[in-house]
Amino acid sequence: MAISLTISTKELERQAIAAFQGKTYKVFLALNTTSLTADSTTAAWEAIECSGGGYAAATGTIAAGSYNAGNARYQMPVITATFTATGGGFSYNTVCLKIGTELYLHSITTESPTVVLAAAQSKSYTITLAQDD
Repeated sequence: MAISLTISTKELERQAIAAFQGKTYKVFLALNTTSLTADSTTAAWEAIECSGGGYAAATGTIAAGSYNAGNARYQMPVITATFTATGGGFSYNTVCLKIGTELYLHSITTESPTVVLAAAQSKSYTITLAQDD
């Protein structure tokens, strides 16, 4: 006898709305020369956030999403974070995503080798938040 479980698209929507919709986000860069991990606190990561050289975090509010049948998941609108250096530029090796006022980050992306952005150079990151089964 086979048993099959199907999670409704409306349940995926409910979960995504509870987790993301209407919450603020901050995408920021850090130069992690210590032993911080994805399980380190938001405060620890923000303590090593880049500064100077034209650096500015990307911030906003997560808007309503929709169900994507092709990917079988509920997706929020894509977050695009672009960082542009001026003057002396800046270096980083970690892209951090903070949602709301959570004590821990949503996620980190590690770059290897360290990225060095010189004056007038830019780099963009595209982040998709989704809820699937």
